[in-house]
Formats: sequence, C-alpha cells, structure tokens
Amino acid sequence: MNPNFKKVSFLILTLLFTNCGSNRLFMKQKMAFTENFNDPETFQKNWIDNSWKSPALHQLENNHLKIKTRPNTEDRVKVRSKNTFTTGSYTWRIFIPEFKLYEQVSIGAFLYHNEKEEFEFDFEIGSGKKADREKINLKDDEAIVFCVSQFSPSNSSHFWVKMEEYHNFTMQLLDVDGFYFVKWFINDTLIKELQTEVKSNIKFKAHCSLENLFFMGDKPPTKENYVLFDFFEYKKKTD
Repeated sequence: MNPNFKKVSFLILTLLFTNCGSNRLFMKQKMAFTENFNDPETFQKNWIDNSWKSPALHQLENNHLKIKTRPNTEDRVKVRSKNTFTTGSYTWRIFIPEFKLYEQVSIGAFLYHNEKEEFEFDFEIGSGKKADREKINLKDDEAIVFCVSQFSPSNSSHFWVKMEEYHNFTMQLLDVDGFYFVKWFINDTLIKELQTEVKSNIKFKAHCSLENLFFMGDKPPTKENYVLFDFFEYKKKTD
C-alpha cells in the first residue's frame, strides 16, 4: 500500500473520530445545563448582558447572581444565556426579597425568542398593582407571580409566593403534535398548563432579570431593589 495513502487514511479516521467525540460532547451538553453562579469565568462563557437602556447592574456575589435596579428609573437589567434550548425542563431558584407594596419592580425568569417571530414564556414576580393583589387576597408579605405566554396565544394567570424566601420556578416545554405545551410550577407544584401555537422547533434563550416595569405596580420604585438568583437548570428530559 502506498505510504502516503496510509497517512491520508489515518488522518481521515482521526478527524472522523474526533468529530464524533465532539458531537457526543455537544449533545451531552445540550441534554443538561446548570449554572450555579459561583464562577465568573463560567458565567462569562455562558451568559451575556441583555439590559435595556440601563446600566448592567448585575454581578456574581456569594454564589448568587445579584441584579439591582435604581429608584425612580425605568431600569431593565437582564442577562441571557448564550445557548438556545427547546423542549425540556427549566428551573430558576430565586430569593424573593421584600418589595414595597404597589411599586413597579418585577423579577423575571423567562424564555424568549425574537428572530423572524417573537415568542415568550414568563414568570414575573413583584408586589403588583393593588387591584391585582386584591383579586387573590394577598397578604403584605406575599408577592404576586404572573405566569405568562406573551404570544401565540397571549395568556396570563396570577399566583403568589412568600417574600423573603427562596422559591423554585419551573417551566416544562413539551412537544404535542409539533407545538409547545407549557407547564408552570412553583416549588414543584403544578399551577398552570397551556397549549400554545408555538412550533416545538423554536429555540429559546433563558433570561434572569429585574426590571422596573410600569404594569407591575401603581407607582415608581422609591428604593434600590435587588434579586438573588441561586441557580438555573435545564434538563432535556422532563421528570
């Protein structure tokens, strides 16, 4: 056999095995992804600032992602994943601080797609408007939680959690006949289900945010607000 042919064959086989190994590693990474917010290098590799017309007021602190907004502003401070995801389970563990009643600030744990079309599935957590709080008889130490599909269809429901506590917020995206069926959970309790018109091949980026949103209260925030994200986890297979 020609020695040069042997060398070329060896190189081709090496490249094939290397490529297969890389593909397996890529698939393994796509099957599960966990961010514990405890390593700046890993955070920079996997996340990017996505703040809207406001300073990037976020940092890693004591093994958390801490996000802040300023008083009397329209700050919208956000980070988003560099990776994209489809069907699976998404969990954000979040410390919900004490909010001043009726002030316009909202914690966001959400999935967003904005390429040719726009789609979004949300948890929005804050004090909320007085009228919305009264609808579900919230106590002063409870925050309102909106579980939302922004498009296809637009649909919103509200629930609650205690302030000054950690809570797990989970979404499951399932493929039903080629479209996403979405489930929302708080602390592993199923609270909402929705069949959407969003095709199940649409890819989403995960977001963590704190935003001074006008529709989440009756008056502008009068103090600096913060939120602590303990971890984010994605699993391809739902339990």
